[in-house]
Amino acid sequence: MQSKGQEETLRQQFGLTQRESEVLLWIARGKANRDIGEILGLSPRTVNKHLEQVYAKLGVENRASAAIRAVQHLQSPLD
Repeated sequence: MQSKGQEETLRQQFGLTQRESEVLLWIARGKANRDIGEILGLSPRTVNKHLEQVYAKLGVENRASAAIRAVQHLQSPLD
């Protein structure tokens, strides 16, 4: 997987910060907040705060919806 390219795609599509796009990408891969925190060197609470911002920017209310939006966008063909 080309994580950096996918993170950039999510940043551009949804107006996310670098950290928000990293968190969203790991959410889309099925990771829990604790796991994401360990991967990125953050506390689970900080991960949750990033997720709150992601939800607002994506117009969703939960991690499953955010993950679906991310996966759908990453799988869509480029125009």
